[in-house]
Amino acid sequence: MDVSKENETYNIGKNNLPENIKVAAASWLSTLGSRYDARLLVLRLIFSLVMTKIPGFTFWYFIGDSAWQDNTRIVRHKKLWKRLKSRGIEVTHFSDSYEEMLERDNKLKFFGAILLSELSIESVVKTLNEESCSYIVALPESANIKEALCLGWDIHGGFDKDLLRYVINNKGIIFKVVGEFDDPENGFVGLGVPELLKNLVQ
Repeated sequence: MDVSKENETYNIGKNNLPENIKVAAASWLSTLGSRYDARLLVLRLIFSLVMTKIPGFTFWYFIGDSAWQDNTRIVRHKKLWKRLKSRGIEVTHFSDSYEEMLERDNKLKFFGAILLSELSIESVVKTLNEESCSYIVALPESANIKEALCLGWDIHGGFDKDLLRYVINNKGIIFKVVGEFDDPENGFVGLGVPELLKNLVQ
């Protein structure tokens, strides 16, 4: 119920947590088959739990550039989705999407969000295996998604501090893949509002 304290679910240093905000954690892991099979099983379960236990919530896939891109006409034209598609990475069966660009020192980063359906889960898990700078986020329907994209994020230290603050302030939950290629267990860990996570695991 409080990841700032030592626990057996998920440890995160106080320096990586938003100030004056209580953050809870829960993990869902599986040893089923391959890493892909385990993640697929777990993400389907999480999606079902969110949709049934937290009415009025939406399920998003957040994905972004981990490295700054050259500021060229081609990069500006392709942005994020077209660059991913050219690499064979594409999420299907979604109902809405957003994309924002950040610029610094004449370099660019793109961040996007896709509103997922149950049918999206399989393609999302495939994308997660290719793109590490990704999160799954459960948020109330009223949340301003573009606000999160304009923040940007990275994956250093596990969870991005600013994005975690955004999720908590919007009464949501953020999920990240856990389990390396040689780990016996694979799945997701979720950080968020204590009451919501308690509801999901009961």
